[in-house]
Amino acid sequence: MPRRAGQISPTTLRAAMSRRGVSADDIAAHLDISPNTVHSWLDGTRAPSAPLLVGLARALGLRPADLTLVSEDEERLHDLRLHAGLLQQEACEAAGLRQPQLSKMERGVSAPREELCNALAAAYGVPPARVLEAWNRTRNDRRRQSGAKFV
Repeated sequence: MPRRAGQISPTTLRAAMSRRGVSADDIAAHLDISPNTVHSWLDGTRAPSAPLLVGLARALGLRPADLTLVSEDEERLHDLRLHAGLLQQEACEAAGLRQPQLSKMERGVSAPREELCNALAAAYGVPPARVLEAWNRTRNDRRRQSGAKFV
């Protein structure tokens, strides 16, 4: 099954909750969301939005990347944004981009120019090379998906 943006590891989430001694209801109250939402993360059927992912990680004393279990060499462009805790529009504002530009880059449709890599890197708190590497993986995914249709 392809992974979804922001998909978290239910096992890691449960372990972190256990270490902190908190329940799904506690997390829900802290994040001001429904307990059903937390349970959907715990059973792997839904992924938290970027702000909720960051709030969840902070509440548990973790980084968002710790919950998503996406290693640096597996990151796609959207992972960098989610790990920074930004929605697309927030990332655009921080990097001085238009939302359609970032959307196309996150889908592997258009390549980020050097100045865009630098701006996104600053917004995400990572080196520019990491942005470009993540985009390359995103583009390669797109090529694999479309190529499979022509085999």
